[in-house]
Amino acid sequence: MALVDMVIGRVKDSSGKLDSDDYSSAVGEALKRYSRVRPWRVMTDLIGNGGHDYALPEEWTPGFSSVEQIEYPLGSIPELYLDTRDYKIYLTPDGEVLRILSASPDATETMRVIFTAPQVEGTFPDNDMDAVANLAAANCLRRLAAASGQTSDPTIQADTVNYRSKADEFRRLADAFEQQYNDHLGIGKDAPVQAATASASEPDNGPVGLVHLNSRVRMTHGRRA
Repeated sequence: MALVDMVIGRVKDSSGKLDSDDYSSAVGEALKRYSRVRPWRVMTDLIGNGGHDYALPEEWTPGFSSVEQIEYPLGSIPELYLDTRDYKIYLTPDGEVLRILSASPDATETMRVIFTAPQVEGTFPDNDMDAVANLAAANCLRRLAAASGQTSDPTIQADTVNYRSKADEFRRLADAFEQQYNDHLGIGKDAPVQAATASASEPDNGPVGLVHLNSRVRMTHGRRA
């Protein structure tokens, strides 16, 4: 089932105040927020071109994406990873590129790059589908609350329709759906943080600074000072 359909089923808007654009927008907002907590981790292999600059994949999103790690040269056992000081994201007149600062891989060499990107429908685990739908439903219900709070009709008796109570009901439902989202992702809880250690190579005059990683350590994007 598509996310929009899941949201419609949760909101149950009998008033017809929400249209398809409202639902799509609510889903988009939920995906943006979810992406900040659990971004899409994209893996791509780049073939050497003998130079330093490489085009970024279409999933790369300026202002959001960041490089997590670059395995180079691909195929070494144990794996070899570029030190974070050996690459950067460089802005050119044509857009951002990945610049390898201390190497120029040739056509026989491959780099495996892992980077983050915003989530879209179909990129995140099925286990998180309900949570994202709950957050999108909360967005829709808050829109209904705002619309109900602004509704006035002098021809309708106050004891027949209490718009303020309706708006409060929508807000309570929105809070409940958002809490389900938070609970699923562990947001707001004092969750223990796993300790991680990494060894980084010292800068030298060699062609490439490489790091052996014998344990699962995530590298974050860094820039040479």
